[in-house]
Amino acid sequence: MENQILNENQQKAVTFSGKHLLVLAGAGTGKTRAIIGRAAYLIENGTPPEKIQILTFTKRAASEIVERVKSSLSSNIAQNLNGATFHSWCNQLIVKFPNLFGAASYTVIDPDDQLSVMKMVCGDKVIEYKGIRIKPQQLIDIYSFGRNTRTNLSNALREKVFNGKTDEETEDEIEIIRPKVEVLLKAYQDKKGEGRYIDYDDLLLVVANRVRNDPSAKEILTKEIKHLLIDEFQDTNPLQWFLMEPFLEIANFFCVGDDAQSIYSFRGADFKNVHLFKERVKDAEVQVLDKNYRSTQEILDLSNWLLETSEIDYKKKLEAIRGNGKKPRLVNLSSQWEEANFIAETILTNFSEENKSFLDHLILSKSQYYTKPLQAVFIQKKIPYVTYGGRKFMEAAHIKDVISVLRVVNNLFDEIGWMRFLTFWDGIGEIKASRYLSKILEFKDPLECAENLADVIGGDDGEKIGALYNAVYINSGDVKRALQETYGRMEMNLAFKYRKDWEEKRKADFPVLEMLGDNYASIGQLISEGILENAKQLNGNPVLEGSKMDEAEIKDHVIISTVHSAKGLEADTCFVLNVSPKVYPSSWNLGKEEKLEEDRRVLYVALTRAKNELIITRDTNSINTIGHGNKNNAELSNYFFEELPESLVEQTTNSFGFTKPRDVEKPNQIDLSFGMDFS
Repeated sequence: MENQILNENQQKAVTFSGKHLLVLAGAGTGKTRAIIGRAAYLIENGTPPEKIQILTFTKRAASEIVERVKSSLSSNIAQNLNGATFHSWCNQLIVKFPNLFGAASYTVIDPDDQLSVMKMVCGDKVIEYKGIRIKPQQLIDIYSFGRNTRTNLSNALREKVFNGKTDEETEDEIEIIRPKVEVLLKAYQDKKGEGRYIDYDDLLLVVANRVRNDPSAKEILTKEIKHLLIDEFQDTNPLQWFLMEPFLEIANFFCVGDDAQSIYSFRGADFKNVHLFKERVKDAEVQVLDKNYRSTQEILDLSNWLLETSEIDYKKKLEAIRGNGKKPRLVNLSSQWEEANFIAETILTNFSEENKSFLDHLILSKSQYYTKPLQAVFIQKKIPYVTYGGRKFMEAAHIKDVISVLRVVNNLFDEIGWMRFLTFWDGIGEIKASRYLSKILEFKDPLECAENLADVIGGDDGEKIGALYNAVYINSGDVKRALQETYGRMEMNLAFKYRKDWEEKRKADFPVLEMLGDNYASIGQLISEGILENAKQLNGNPVLEGSKMDEAEIKDHVIISTVHSAKGLEADTCFVLNVSPKVYPSSWNLGKEEKLEEDRRVLYVALTRAKNELIITRDTNSINTIGHGNKNNAELSNYFFEELPESLVEQTTNSFGFTKPRDVEKPNQIDLSFGMDFS
């Protein structure tokens, strides 16, 4: 059985003889091993593999589990074992029983097709009210969220348009917008019916409705399925529970999950599917896996304490098989820049003195946005990294817009930089920019360009663009000043171009960019190290939400991840950033018990990624602002580390100073002698 010996609790779960079982598998306790062992056990004891259905959330995970079951058995007896996502399984059933489900002549449409249908429905209709503009893609998101969470349209609008706000003004706005949205969503449903289309969510509904309401469906499917093995059960949503519930009368359930790792409510996941399993499911039993194979006991002591401080009983206390190790460190820092420098120097010290690789380090943050100063320092200190959960700092479009000015001052003949810079301005498209560029490339150097660029472009645009180029040229030896000049002159256009998320996400990046610039002696140095080094790491391709790469592709990089993209990740040394008041829990979630508890689970997931060394950073300013021990302060009383026992962590301050690299004052002429020998 998978060439690994099961511990007592795993063995008990694998050989369970009752009807329905929930395996509460804590972090690092071998949940995948349990589900693989269960499938192998059933097959070895006479269950036909085709009667076993494994369900999980990605095709890759389903395929991996099936292959590991097959490799754990001595013969080919598991060849007909099936693993699938919820959607692909429902599609398989619909294809197999076209008459039963009545979908023989229907076409399944993907998200791109959904958007096309919604655009057909909307036509030139746009929902606008007080600065709110709901486009077709957002209508799709509202529609899908409402169905997956089985909530009404008002609640879906509150979550997807108003970010969960519940004040009186928001409620009034929802009442005004809701009828307009309702008309379009109903028209979308009608349009799907006319085209005989079913979308991904429809796949689940078609099966769920038939099995719930048609006795013949239960009779047919009882002969098809004997066991449902469901992985990552804590990530299931109300629609998936609506699908699974009628199957409780058809098959035996073996669900593996951890309510303490349910962190995807924004996608509709409902941790109650795990937490209330025994209440909802007749004849169900719950078994706990609490022997952790990943972390040392000191790391688990802190993680256990975090759950114990909750009003929810998570019914688990992890125990380290590996025994004791280092106590987690709680490092108090005064700024993000200081935090970034501390992390960088710690990693470099581990790399040079502890013989650790960069891949031995994992950095976790609530948002990729928060890590931008860290990414800037990594670029400066030449620490290779990849990101999970967002684009790299220097790959962001608004940063590239500003850097394009520096590029064309640094290199007059940078055509890519010129096209981005010129087309940034309203009224200048690619054709007009190409015409300007042909004249610009006739200049012999940046000085001549600075003196004549305004005349080449002409008019008010010429004056504005020429003045910007000249300001950057004059300050090309003072990178921070050059960036300040650039941003100051582009700010209004940037704010308009990125108006959708300017205040929330993009605006605060520019002080970070200025700080990065202050560490380089010339704009050429910033461009070559900051941009080329960054692009080289992944051949210029951004790493998007949840992406995973082969180790061969990653080679030796630090991983910077959002906690929500960290499932399955672990590292010898793990940094958890900014565990401060108003962050854990978020100030947005104060007074919202369910969201506050999810923030606790997010932190729990982060802490339990560490194998040997856990380093937690905290902003001292946030602590000083709210004081200490004031029980009347709601913000403080909700802070997860407010009553943190001193025995669980080692508190320290930054042990690394910040040094700023300096070049010679006057630039030398480039020396390219002794290059190619053409003799």
